[in-house]
Amino acid sequence: MRTFLKISLAVLIILGAIAAWLFGYDEPRVKEVKANNGCPSCDLKDASLWWIVLQDADLQGADLSGANMWWTDLQRADLRNAKFIKSNLWWTDLRGAQLKGADLSGTELGRADLRGIKAAGSKLNSTGLSGANLTGGDFAGASLWRANLLQAIAREADFSRADLTEANFHAVDLTGSSFVGAKMIRTSMTKTKMAGVNMSGATLDGADLAGADMTKADLSNATLKGSDLPVADLTGANLKGADFAKANLTWSKLINADLKGANFADANLGSADLTGSDLTGANFEGARLCKTVMPTGMDNSGC
Repeated sequence: MRTFLKISLAVLIILGAIAAWLFGYDEPRVKEVKANNGCPSCDLKDASLWWIVLQDADLQGADLSGANMWWTDLQRADLRNAKFIKSNLWWTDLRGAQLKGADLSGTELGRADLRGIKAAGSKLNSTGLSGANLTGGDFAGASLWRANLLQAIAREADFSRADLTEANFHAVDLTGSSFVGAKMIRTSMTKTKMAGVNMSGATLDGADLAGADMTKADLSNATLKGSDLPVADLTGANLKGADFAKANLTWSKLINADLKGANFADANLGSADLTGSDLTGANFEGARLCKTVMPTGMDNSGC
């Protein structure tokens, strides 16, 4: 019987220690955050702040690097210039939060709710955002270098002037979003929904846009040198002055697109459909036009 009691006591002590670590019961820093609904400029590195409510909290300038914040409610929180480097924010509610200038590099934000977030100029390099909801978010001028947004939702979000180099946007819903002047070199946007997006002046050199839906998108003066767009749908898109030099546009749809002054030098347009498009001033020097449907009919000159 004594042995059983000793074992039971040991188990309870271990469980208590685990609970203290997870919930921060014995952590003075966490108690302060809970008591004051925030702690601006505080050192909260590696703190356990998960599954608690911190709506409208003031954590401006706080260092939360390595912190565990699963399921935490941070709606409308002031997180400007805060550090979340390599923190864990899975399923965190950040709706309407202020994250301008914050550093979330290497942070896990899978399935997090970032609707209406204000994160202009923030750092989200190599950040995990798979399945997250970024609808209506402001990421203007932010850095999302190699960020992973696999199957995320980002409708009507602002990524203008953002650095999205080598980011993964596979199967993301970006309907109505803005990428004006964004840097999207070697970005993966395969099977992405981009109907009506504004990518005017964006740099998409080497980007993978296979199967992307860009109907009625604005890519005027955008550069897509060496990009992959097989089976992409650009029906009704504004491609005035766009540069598709050496791009792969096989089986793509450019029906009724505005291609005035566009550059298709050395591009592959095999089996592409340009029915009804305006090709005034467009350059097709060296382009492959095998079985390409031009406004004037089928062109097999490149076969």
